[in-house]
Amino acid sequence: MNKNFKYNPFSGILEDDIGEILVPKFSLDNIIHKINNSDSLAIEFIGKQGRGKTTHLVYLQKQMEEYPIFLLNHKSSITDIINNKANIIFIDSIHHLNFFDRVKIFKEKKVVIYTTHWSRKFDCFLARKNNQSIKFKGINEEILREVLNKRLRLASHRNFEPSVICSNDVKTLIKNFGDNYRGIINHLYVNYQ
Repeated sequence: MNKNFKYNPFSGILEDDIGEILVPKFSLDNIIHKINNSDSLAIEFIGKQGRGKTTHLVYLQKQMEEYPIFLLNHKSSITDIINNKANIIFIDSIHHLNFFDRVKIFKEKKVVIYTTHWSRKFDCFLARKNNQSIKFKGINEEILREVLNKRLRLASHRNFEPSVICSNDVKTLIKNFGDNYRGIINHLYVNYQ
């Protein structure tokens, strides 16, 4: 790896550094206001794998650290979520829970912010919970370029100004990977090894 970097610029990002590289898909102030002032709300970050849903969810939860985040996998159960006293919760990969567990969570918790590959509007409807979707689809050249260059600067030693990723490079990345941010980052990680 290049000695001008503290680490590979396209390796995993620490939760505390997400704000340094992210260009949010939503107004942080607006969404926090909505979360804090709602009696019944579900906000879904919806899209395919690798589009930035989890990164945005973790970023938002870091701004509201008094509320827990649950990072689910195929072995996860509803127990810890239901037993937690918080009425506002964040859930990554809610699709790992079955339909009945999701409805139960939507009924019992005041506000649920979650990531999913498919909309859970029907689950919310059955739980009589208002639902808002934020779609993670598509890619913007300028935003991608900004994110990639922020990663380069964050990983650089203080006395080193890294070369920036140019528009032509970004166009090539989008041509090869579409809107798959994870695919782009993984590709660049290998190139910066």
